[in-house]
Amino acid sequence: MNVILVEDNVALRGSLADYLSVNGHTVQEAGDAVELYQKMAGHKFDVAVVDINLPHHDGFSITRYLAKEQLCATIITSVRSSIEDRVKGYECGADIYMVKPVEPEELAAAIARLGNRQHAATVAERASAPSAWLIDTVRKCLWAPNGKLVQLTGRETLLMEALSQTAEGNSVSREDLQAVLGEPGLSGRGRLDTMLSRLRQKVRSKADMELPLITAHNVGFSLTARIDEANS
Repeated sequence: MNVILVEDNVALRGSLADYLSVNGHTVQEAGDAVELYQKMAGHKFDVAVVDINLPHHDGFSITRYLAKEQLCATIITSVRSSIEDRVKGYECGADIYMVKPVEPEELAAAIARLGNRQHAATVAERASAPSAWLIDTVRKCLWAPNGKLVQLTGRETLLMEALSQTAEGNSVSREDLQAVLGEPGLSGRGRLDTMLSRLRQKVRSKADMELPLITAHNVGFSLTARIDEANS
């Protein structure tokens, strides 16, 4: 786990950092909010351990920022043990609130727990994403294998539905696609090319992937990946 310790007590921060490092975590240290934000500009952290009483910005403000931007999980550590402070910490987005003095073993266990939770969430997210391209002709949308959604127009839906019925690696002619769109002839050919160009750009922009479609010279178009129908 990549951990950032935000604590202005240098001795305490150093001892906690040493313990966590020995237990397999990659640890960086910050004495205040400014130093934290500077380090976050160049690194991705899994967990931030944040003291409340800090110069410049207190731990509540830091926790609120981290939760809002969804940058990392947060553990608040503080001598302030009132129920008001604890509730405020959780309202600001803290995952765990620990009252000082904090035992290094307990802190390490809390960090490991957050790491396991994040790993489980990542696995669940990957499992829920489609393994292939998926078209929903009712909702007029296309799901990419990375789980991202591309909203389609009615004509784009007709086009993608026709392509999805073509086996991967096989070709479909321009004439067949023009017939699906109800636009035969040379003028329809130009409009088909324009639509495919715009559709490729849309998929690239919305899904961060290339549409799995190539032009087969003098034949038509061919899929390079399977496209399933969601409501088939």
